[in-house]
Amino acid sequence: MNLYLRLIVTLIHSLFKKKIHPLEKTSTHFRVMPWDLDALGHLNNGRFLQIADVARVDWLRQTRILDAAIQNRWGAVLGGNFIRYCKVLRPFQRFFVTTRVLSWDTRWIFIEHRFECAKGDLVAVCYSRAALRSKNQWVTTKEITDVVVPGLESPEHSQIIQTWLRADDALVNGADFEHIARPHEGLEGPSPISMAGHQEYTVDTPHRCANY
Repeated sequence: MNLYLRLIVTLIHSLFKKKIHPLEKTSTHFRVMPWDLDALGHLNNGRFLQIADVARVDWLRQTRILDAAIQNRWGAVLGGNFIRYCKVLRPFQRFFVTTRVLSWDTRWIFIEHRFECAKGDLVAVCYSRAALRSKNQWVTTKEITDVVVPGLESPEHSQIIQTWLRADDALVNGADFEHIARPHEGLEGPSPISMAGHQEYTVDTPHRCANY
């Protein structure tokens, strides 16, 4: 339930934020609450991914892609994550998540989430890929970007995204899950989907990022 509250608060705050270009960064602020803690008394590792979901919605709202998705009845699903933990977060500690799109292909948008504490120390880095689709088919990234910045071209995939995709595809023997975009017999409504992105970026992890 607390995640829904975080989402509602984030959406309310986004109403007062200016529209941004899809390649601009967003910064979403959070605080570690008691129900976020694991048995060791710090932010649960699984909670990082859930918070990244909320930060991603903030980015979608500020770019106005969320508005287009609601208007066109597009659904969204996550295609994958990978994350590196660097520091712990303690109870009631403030932190923020910087979200940016790195690149995209015809279907997936690739997104980086950087978790940092109030002092600016890196806490974790997470990469996600996600996509949108209508009831019967995937929404192409060109359709998505043309809504906000017509003709916008993706940066090239960075080396880290290319390496991740090779490993990611190996996990499922190269399956593309095209069947997800097709309606299921006897079922109504859209099935799950996901987003991801591309230009040459490097993961500039600071030297102060110690082993978790």
